[in-house]
Amino acid sequence: MMKRAFLLSAVVTLLPTLGAGATINIQFDYTYDSQGFFTTHPEAKATLELAGHTLTDRFRDTLTAIVPSGQNDWTAQPFDPGGDGQLSISNPTIPANTILVYAGGHVLGGSTLGIGGPGGYGASGFQDWFDTLGARGQSGALNSPATDNGPWGGSITFDTTTNWSFALGTKPASSAQSDFYSVATHELAHLLGFGTADSFSARISNGIFSGPASGSVAVSPDQGHWATGTKGTVGTVQQDAVMTPSITTGTRKRFSSIDWAGMSDLGWQLARFGDANADGSVDFNDLVALAQNYNVIDGQRRWAQGDFDFDGNVDFNDLVRLAQNYNSTEAAGINAAALGGEGFASDWRAAQALAASSVPEPGGLCAIALAAVGCLSRRRR
Repeated sequence: MMKRAFLLSAVVTLLPTLGAGATINIQFDYTYDSQGFFTTHPEAKATLELAGHTLTDRFRDTLTAIVPSGQNDWTAQPFDPGGDGQLSISNPTIPANTILVYAGGHVLGGSTLGIGGPGGYGASGFQDWFDTLGARGQSGALNSPATDNGPWGGSITFDTTTNWSFALGTKPASSAQSDFYSVATHELAHLLGFGTADSFSARISNGIFSGPASGSVAVSPDQGHWATGTKGTVGTVQQDAVMTPSITTGTRKRFSSIDWAGMSDLGWQLARFGDANADGSVDFNDLVALAQNYNVIDGQRRWAQGDFDFDGNVDFNDLVRLAQNYNSTEAAGINAAALGGEGFASDWRAAQALAASSVPEPGGLCAIALAAVGCLSRRRR
């Protein structure tokens, strides 16, 4: 098996000048795909969109809109996804709760599969405008040291010479192919702050990342990844974390418990298990979302569709997670990692216990949930 390397973007030049629960949307822009990667591989767009939803469906943050006007203007400065160098894009408007991502492909060289990172910017105007550009309403992003992250967006690019698999729900059919979904998820996480945000680097000391969700985790020498060999949990199975520096060809890596923990610790507010619509409450609306996808085992399901253990399927394990939090409410702005028992650093032990036990007879809330699933299923026929 051959291993290929990831590379996080080194083009992260922030240039400040002159002194409840909202679903986050990634808006992909292919304008600067000058090499035609997504024209040659149109199926890659759907896979990239799925990777975006994998990450953002669970976010509960509220990001302020970026709307230049009057003396407040700005220039977005992401790296060029279709070539070398940096773009200079005048005064893009970015709606609230939207992250703008310029996507493309070109020859990256060596074993690099993809590059992703947040974009820099230049600006003029008033202080509240600078704060909006630098933090998007996430006040902790302005702290020193930073405790949160509010990017406007950035760029992501993929190697055009790689033998890609663009499969949505399964690993590559050939051991010679690299999994586009895995790489896209990895690079988008960099763009969203993993290994690139000030709030991430502020938690690293002597090669160890420390946070309430992650515990203590060794990082790679570049301090932008988990150390090689770091494990996380997906469903009831341990796997190499997505945010380690490389992936073996022919394999798929899904975002795991330890990857989510890192996103939590750098500042993203994560919906608790069962909260499919990320509104802070686990209620009948979430149960409906799960019921509509129950027993869909295609590897393409998302958090918003009831996949609460990140394995791409909606099954009994997801129903159990919803039932355990049913009729609970989480206050706005409270990170799920701070609530205890939310499945971050201790998720692997909980998964082992679940896997080791026989499937329990549903009782209490779980029985109610199962009945509702059956009822909803019959209504759809």
